[in-house]
Amino acid sequence: NVGQVNAALMIHSRVPLRLGELARASGLPRQIVASALLTLEKRGIVKRTRAGDHDVFAPDTSSPYYPSAYLAALVDLPVAATLGSHRAMAAYLYGSMAVPGRGTPRSDIDLLLVGDFKNKAAVREAVSTLGERLERRVDAFLLSPEELEAGRRSGDARVRAALDGVRLFGEA
Repeated sequence: NVGQVNAALMIHSRVPLRLGELARASGLPRQIVASALLTLEKRGIVKRTRAGDHDVFAPDTSSPYYPSAYLAALVDLPVAATLGSHRAMAAYLYGSMAVPGRGTPRSDIDLLLVGDFKNKAAVREAVSTLGERLERRVDAFLLSPEELEAGRRSGDARVRAALDGVRLFGEA
């Protein structure tokens, strides 16, 4: 649960969020989110500030733990669970969101998904649903293992950038 809350917070690292917003983004009940936030505060990963009549939470980007908490959050993104039975073999996050502090409130989540996808439209729909929950657009680059290998051999810049990003699961 702490990982899910951390992931939601880090994805929105430049926008302080209320407890309810974090509950929606993490898909967890408010009580569990509140408990996870206390843990993250004690660890120096999250800071709480007051905005009007409510508390808001944001990553403590000045903390020495911020870069590793950010990268851990990316690995904790529920991509594997979202893809369920779609036969994904590997997922990589790349682009601005793959680098601590580079993503902006308008940044999308760029994913390379490798697998034997029988229904690419269904995979894109599942990924879009994840984006709605995280309140970020998700741009999914779907490749079969053969297409990935061809992209590697030809030096495809997008494939190279994706494979140099953050491996979320699997191995391509």
